[in-house]
Amino acid sequence: MTPGRTAAKSNRSARNRTTKVTAHKQRATSKSGTTKRAGKGASSGRSAKAVKKAARAPARRGAPSARRSTRTRSRPIRKAATARTRPGASSSAKKAAAAKKALGAKRAAELKKSAAAKRALAAKKLTDQRKAAAAKKAVQAQRAAVAKKAALAKTAAAKKAALVKAAAAKKAAAAKAAAAKKALGVKKAAAAKKAAAKRAVEEKKAAAARKVAADKAAVERAAVAEAKRAEAAQRRAAQEAARAEAREQKARERAEAKLRKEQERTYKNPYIDDEKFVEGVSEELVAHRSELDRQVEQLLKEAEAIVEERDTSVGWDEDAGDGLGGDIEHELDVMQAERLRLELEEIDAAFARMRSRSFGMCESCHKPIGRERLRAMPHKSLCIDCAKGGLGVRR
Repeated sequence: MTPGRTAAKSNRSARNRTTKVTAHKQRATSKSGTTKRAGKGASSGRSAKAVKKAARAPARRGAPSARRSTRTRSRPIRKAATARTRPGASSSAKKAAAAKKALGAKRAAELKKSAAAKRALAAKKLTDQRKAAAAKKAVQAQRAAVAKKAALAKTAAAKKAALVKAAAAKKAAAAKAAAAKKALGVKKAAAAKKAAAKRAVEEKKAAAARKVAADKAAVERAAVAEAKRAEAAQRRAAQEAARAEAREQKARERAEAKLRKEQERTYKNPYIDDEKFVEGVSEELVAHRSELDRQVEQLLKEAEAIVEERDTSVGWDEDAGDGLGGDIEHELDVMQAERLRLELEEIDAAFARMRSRSFGMCESCHKPIGRERLRAMPHKSLCIDCAKGGLGVRR
């Protein structure tokens, strides 16, 4: 807490004490005055009610009541000292109030003087601290300047020694380089002479090798040209043979197409207009194809499982014929899957014939296939007679 705040707090305490004393005296004075007025009222014949009312009222206008004086305890001492007192207040109370006021003023002056002394002491202390800091800073600056000067002198001496050392090293290096250059010149002259002799020998060998290579290249070019001529002749012969075979194939296809048209004109397809029969056969083919797909997938899975379960120490050789059970089962599953795949291809071909409205006609003799055969095997493309007598034909 600062000295100013301490003095202000002491002044407020003194004023509060003075206010309390003044209020107490005013209450005592008001009581005595009320008693006297009550006596006068009784002698003059006033009522008790009037006496009580007069006792409650203040003695003089503007004089503070006891209740008001208790509320204004925290007012400044100046206002409390200048407040009016009721008539009949004792001189001893005034003297006590004056003495208390003088005591409060004296204490306030003492506190103010003490605060001023403390402030002066603090200012002097701060000034001394600043002077000491400035002196310390000056000493440090002087020391830094001396150290900097010594460091610069040391650096200059080191630079000078380094320059002298570098000049000596440079001079020695130049002398060494001159000697090395001279020795290198002598060595290069000897090497150049030796290289010239070696180049002459190599050029002679290279000329002989070039001549041999040219002769060899001429022979190879002649052989390549002959091979190209022979290859061109073979290619022309192959192309001529391919063209001849294509012409024959086209002639056969035209003859077969002509024969097919004649046979189609001769035999009419009886199943084109029978939509109910074709739809029934188509449904059977769809169901049969789904079943075949499932069987093929199952067979391939079983074959893969056999391969995975097989002992890796035993080699897998399809042509070994050693009769191992796992190998046989694997081959059987694969063969069965391939057979079912062929049947799936036949079913797809039957669907294509249905789309081209040629379903039910034999692909060999172009006659209608029997209805019972189509019901039993709707994916077959040959009639029963052609299937029995034809060799190498897919049935």
